[in-house]
Amino acid sequence: MNRLLATSALGAALLFSGCAKTTAFDFFSTDTYYEKAISNMQKVSLMSNMETKALLHAIYLNNVDPQTYSGDEYFFVAVHIMADAYDPKKRGLMNSDYRLKILERMKVESDDITKAAEYKADVPAKAEEKEVLVYTDPVEVKELDENDKLRLTMPIRSQWNYYYLVRYSEVNSSTLKLSFESDQYGKAGLKFQKEK
Repeated sequence: MNRLLATSALGAALLFSGCAKTTAFDFFSTDTYYEKAISNMQKVSLMSNMETKALLHAIYLNNVDPQTYSGDEYFFVAVHIMADAYDPKKRGLMNSDYRLKILERMKVESDDITKAAEYKADVPAKAEEKEVLVYTDPVEVKELDENDKLRLTMPIRSQWNYYYLVRYSEVNSSTLKLSFESDQYGKAGLKFQKEK
């Protein structure tokens, strides 16, 4: 009798709990800031001969904390380059062999040959000006120390990474495209959607 009662109670509990709506975040965290950071995170790696040479995580901060990060485009970036230099001026995003650029529209006048060449844009001779899509460098790259508040609130933690707050000029598009590039190992793209 007790077995029958216990089995019935267990069956009823399983039946009613199966109807509950849950997400993965219900099991891990109730911190919405942390959840937003995870949902706005992208990861890419540069590889050669099936071996990872560089690994980069980026979090689009404008969607995570729009009151603090607005106007320009802000990213929290963690980067690990396998053969990185020990010199702080030549490691991580300071390593001149690696670049993190953003795609944006730029107006180029047809008679400005130097500007067109600088951005590798094709400018027709007859047009007075043309909008071209080009990858541009960040406006600011700030390395974050281990006690930085932003670094402590982000879901990326590794002793091998270097951490940065990267700022780009505001991009007039609902989709942001970053390119992590190396002359030796090629490039990898990251894509972020702006929240309205």
